[in-house]
Amino acid sequence: MEPVFGAELNAEQKIALIETMRARPHEYVAQEQVTLSSVPVWQGSALQGRSVVLRTYALHTADGWKVIPGGLARVAEASGSVVSMQRGGHSKDAWVLSDHAVDTFSMLPAPNTQVELRRASRVVPSSVADNTFWIGRYVERAENMARILRTMLPRVYRAEAPELGSLYRLQHCINSRHSKLPKRRRGPLNFLALEKELRSVMGNPKRPDSLPATLNDIARIAGSVRERLSTDMMLLIGQLSSDRISGAGPLPPRSPLPDFASQLTSRLELLSAFSGMERENINRNSGWLFMSIGRRLERAMYIVRQLRQLTRPLPPEDWPYLEFLLEVADSSITYRARYYNTLQPLPVLDMLLLDGSNPRSLDFQLDHLAELYEKLPRYLPGDLLAMQNALETLRGFDLQAIQYGETEGRSGLARLDRYLADLGGLLPSWSNNLSSHYFSHARTMPITLENA
Repeated sequence: MEPVFGAELNAEQKIALIETMRARPHEYVAQEQVTLSSVPVWQGSALQGRSVVLRTYALHTADGWKVIPGGLARVAEASGSVVSMQRGGHSKDAWVLSDHAVDTFSMLPAPNTQVELRRASRVVPSSVADNTFWIGRYVERAENMARILRTMLPRVYRAEAPELGSLYRLQHCINSRHSKLPKRRRGPLNFLALEKELRSVMGNPKRPDSLPATLNDIARIAGSVRERLSTDMMLLIGQLSSDRISGAGPLPPRSPLPDFASQLTSRLELLSAFSGMERENINRNSGWLFMSIGRRLERAMYIVRQLRQLTRPLPPEDWPYLEFLLEVADSSITYRARYYNTLQPLPVLDMLLLDGSNPRSLDFQLDHLAELYEKLPRYLPGDLLAMQNALETLRGFDLQAIQYGETEGRSGLARLDRYLADLGGLLPSWSNNLSSHYFSHARTMPITLENA
């Protein structure tokens, strides 16, 4: 409701106002009208008079109330009795000039004073560490989702039954809580239902676990620590969240299929640029450590889910999943260089599980997680030991001794599956302990690979 100035009303308007107030007296409050001061305001090419209000501030100190010299000067947009920011008013800081000599003391060093050189980074506040940790996790989550979607979408429209089953396996690795697909196969596979699910993950920003929502989460969190990130990195994050996937919704009948692969590739290029900035442009302080730990942790979680599809074991008709898995892990060329066209589960397991030279192997993630965590200040020795034990147990598996698909080899696969299942519980527990210790400063619980 707009303010009403009684002195400016004619007789009929006053009668109407009185009747309205009598009908709804609880909606009105009256106050004395004060004649406002005026100041000259530069408007266009001339000075004009404007009403002005000075908002002052007082502090309650140990010695009583202290009025701060100066305040906030607010001027009206046009001539009149109302000074309102909602009506286009303006505001400026008002300073009180002393009648005495101004004290020139400053805690800032003089420009020509030689400063002390320092290389030790300032302490990173827990809120900043929390945000950088989740930026790392969300960036890695977005990259894994984009890689899985880019592998699946071009194939889902022409997939035969065996290949469609492998695509369903890969879709389960996204671990979506909002998926409407069944957790287990029941009856014939439906490529239309899978297509609808993939489109939703790819283009529905209202779905919390979709790719656009994840990219928006990156931008939201980065905005909270923008003073800690470079201008180039903030521009890159803004570009990631502003781009929209075209054709992700329902398509009209007989319409051409959108080129999803190229759209996802463009986002992966931006995410790769972010990885390059993280590796080359950020100082190796605690903030970078938390961001890198978040990325390695999220990637390890995805790898565990993907590899568990191979430890159950995989029937030959679902071996197309091996090709998809190598493509998602960007390891197809390396695999062909080692094994040519011989596509088998054990070599794929070895490359993505135990190959420490592969940046997308589980061994690589656990090794770097332990290394990065040990560099944090006040790290928990028990949590470091849990990660080191998990890595040691992983390196103790002999894949060469497993006869994949044979009855005598099932025990080795079953033991590996139990290990991955336990690790799938340890990684979130380890992440929770990290958050409790560094971000919320709560008591942490001891974790091991057996009781994670």
